[in-house]
Amino acid sequence: MKKLIILTLSLLLLTSCGTSPAGDTTDVGNETSGQQSEVASSQPETTTAADTTTADTTSAAKTAVTYDCRLDNGVTVTIGAKAGDVLEALTAKLGKELDYMEAPSCVHPGSDKVYTFDGFSVTSSPDADGNEYIAELTFLSDSAAFENGVMIGSSEADVTAAFGKDFEEKFGVRKYSIDGVLLTITFTDGAVTAMSVSVAL
Repeated sequence: MKKLIILTLSLLLLTSCGTSPAGDTTDVGNETSGQQSEVASSQPETTTAADTTTADTTSAAKTAVTYDCRLDNGVTVTIGAKAGDVLEALTAKLGKELDYMEAPSCVHPGSDKVYTFDGFSVTSSPDADGNEYIAELTFLSDSAAFENGVMIGSSEADVTAAFGKDFEEKFGVRKYSIDGVLLTITFTDGAVTAMSVSVAL
């Protein structure tokens, strides 16, 4: 099953041409800490780049929004953050990735890279300046879950209790837009069968 999911991810990478760049940056100079929206305690923490960057001025550091996905295994995958920092923290906690693949990016020079760990994978993409950032977290099995307990196999009621009722849903695919990221959850017969968090395009 994992090999099928990994193959599907590689096909998605190869066929993703024509989408707008996930690493595009926006001006965060007008944001102030008083204007940032709050995220419910049951959801992963969201912060703006203005809160999380210091002297670093690379394009990856200027990504408008970063989103902390806290997992039940004690790790945090920050969508929009520098790939090197996130991957270093993951390997320090979980060890070397179980699988790795890459494909040329259709948006910017460089490659989209998928790092697979037990129960989830993270995808990095290059921005216009060649800096790699974390573009997506994908759950692959019930071996990994959000800190709030939502995982592959959770019920629709569990998801609604954790993330609320502010979503769009078509054909069993529910999409939450949360402060610059997109949480996509697919249901089959009332249970979660696929789940990912990605930079909103």
